[in-house]
Parts: sequence; C-alpha cells; structure tokens
Amino acid sequence: MGQGCCNLIGNFFDTGFTFPGTGCFISVNNNINTEFGNYDCGNLDISGQTLGSINLSAYAGEDIYYGCPGRAGVQILWTRKYDCSSDNTYFIFSGAGRSFKYGDTDNYLSITKEYSNSTQIITASSQSGPQAMYTYIVQTEGIGMSYFKGPIIFNTDNAAACTLDNMGVGKSDYYLQNFNIEFVPGNIPIANYTFSYSA
Repeated sequence: MGQGCCNLIGNFFDTGFTFPGTGCFISVNNNINTEFGNYDCGNLDISGQTLGSINLSAYAGEDIYYGCPGRAGVQILWTRKYDCSSDNTYFIFSGAGRSFKYGDTDNYLSITKEYSNSTQIITASSQSGPQAMYTYIVQTEGIGMSYFKGPIIFNTDNAAACTLDNMGVGKSDYYLQNFNIEFVPGNIPIANYTFSYSA
C-alpha cells in the first residue's frame, strides 16, 4: 500500500526533472490531458493531441517586500495546431495578452503598453479579525509584460522570450501561458508560472 506514490520531497531531484535558473522553487504541479472522441466506428475511441501543463511557484528573488500589497499578472496567447501524422502539437505565438498590476511593482516588472484608464479595486476579509488589513488601490491594465526579477525572467514581445527548453517532462519546449505574482509586505514575493507543452 502506498508503494511508488508516497515519495519524500527531499528526493524530488532524483526524478530527472530540472528546474530552470537558480531560484528557490516552492512547488511544481504537472497535469496531462489527452483528447478522445468516439465517432461510432465500431466502438473505436480515436485519440488526438496530448497536452501537458506545468505550474511552478517560486520566490521572486531574496529581497523582502516593503511596499503596498500588490499583484500583477499576464496571459500569453498561443494558437495550437495538432499534426496527427507526427502526433505533435505546435504552439504558434499569437501575441501578448492582457496584463495588470497594482502595488509597488516597478522593481520587478513593467507592462509593455499601459491603458490610459485605470480601475479602483478593493480586497478585504475579516476572517482573521477586525484588525486585518485591506487593500483599496488603483489597478493599471495593459498589454504584455516584462518580468526581470526571477527565477524565470521573460518578456512577452515574441515567442522565444517566453519559451523554455524542455525540463525533463514531455517532448516539446515549454510555452508560458500565464504568470502572476503576489506582493505581501514583510514577505518575499511569490511568482507563479503556468507552462503548456506537447506530451
């Protein structure tokens, strides 16, 4: 019972998966999904592309953040084309998607093109008591992002700038889909990356 599935995190580096860069990663989560269809061909299931998704969380450097509470994020747009003859899915860069930021984020990132309008946002919770802090701040929105703090730096100007070499899982490069980072005063900010790949 439990053999082969209960593994110590301290032995994770024996799996063959290699983390990019030299940063301090907190978590990794890998998911696989294959498309199947039954086309009434004698009960034959026909399989299509198999795609994987890797979520990485890491500390954004080593510096403790002292600014206002904040968040930032961006979505990258890819067109996926499946080649059934080679069983490969190709990711075609379709441009940087929507991005946002609020808080004191300038030492970590910049939005490529900011919109002139901005939005007032509020986040509040009294779960930890009436003395809990709340955020009421202006959010800047735009298109694209350059993130330069680490452990994985990127910009959304082109495909190469937001693509990673294979890290030991799947058979293709890794294509950045989403990124977000959270800034909590008194803590090191945590960056979250989501990559897709052809499995």
